Amino acid sequence: MRGKVNCPPRHCSHTMIDEELESIKRRKFIEMQQALLRKTLEAQKVSKDDDKNYEEILRKILYAQGDKVLDAFKAQYPEAAKVLIPAFAKAIKSGRIKEPIDGGSLLQFLRNLGFRVRVETKIFVEKKGKLLEFGEYLKERGI
Repeated sequence: MRGKVNCPPRHCSHTMIDEELESIKRRKFIEMQQALLRKTLEAQKVSKDDDKNYEEILRKILYAQGDKVLDAFKAQYPEAAKVLIPAFAKAIKSGRIKEPIDGGSLLQFLRNLGFRVRVETKIFVEKKGKLLEFGEYLKERGI
């Protein structure tokens, strides 16, 4: 027979035992929730630290405007950057990427993935040993 046991109130303390068990269950449940919250917060902190480390690893092999392309990518596609930067860093750490990456190669790679990263571009012209921006050069020539 399931359910409550029929016994006189002064001889039976099933309701008190049930209340104590429920109290213990609630307390354990709260402790488990707190432990899970602590673990989650620690994981988030580690994740933020890892993001910085991943970016540092990637930046170490970038050259020739690679850092500017990465900055533009992060600004224009922040959610995608959160995924791709760790992927790059893991590939570097594992040895799958061994060569330094220049800005043009990084830009082309990102564009091949569908990210139309816009990078500020300036054209310079050398005139009499001096570098002039193309716009200044055209002004001097009266064009």
